[in-house]
Amino acid sequence: MSNQEIIDGLIASYRELNFTVRGFTPSLSDDTPSIDDPSIRDILAQMYNRELHASRAFRVMVAGEDSPADDDAPDQETSRISQAVNVPLQYLISQFGTAREATLAMLRGQPEEVWNRETMTPRGRMSLRDYAWTLVERDRRQLQRIGELLEAEDQPCPVEQSSTPKRGALTLVS
Repeated sequence: MSNQEIIDGLIASYRELNFTVRGFTPSLSDDTPSIDDPSIRDILAQMYNRELHASRAFRVMVAGEDSPADDDAPDQETSRISQAVNVPLQYLISQFGTAREATLAMLRGQPEEVWNRETMTPRGRMSLRDYAWTLVERDRRQLQRIGELLEAEDQPCPVEQSSTPKRGALTLVS
């Protein structure tokens, strides 16, 4: 995987998340089902939390230092946000998007030596490239969980899931 493939995967994850979840909220009428579901809210909060931790880890790794902090550790801010029932899903998506852009800004333009340098990461000793790829993979798993929840609620998932992308379809880079 190239550096650009990783960056493209991180962008695609946000686009797919945005397209999938924003497409169903807010409900337009009383008889329109809503996915404003605590389990989807929890997934979004986990993704936001992980993104905040990963962005911090990337900052330390780019400086050539070890970043052994747990990137799945709960964060007070994200816990507070996810537990607030009145926080719209769009807000969680936008917070995730802001954090993702900070990650992308950190990664774009880094020289090859930084991408290849191994340091201690929250996922063990690996290169910046490998750690960034774990973020793409974890996004993919979370997006699959959201799709499964939508299917369980009989909500069609608007994102193309096939291995053959159709024109205009959003797919994850693997």
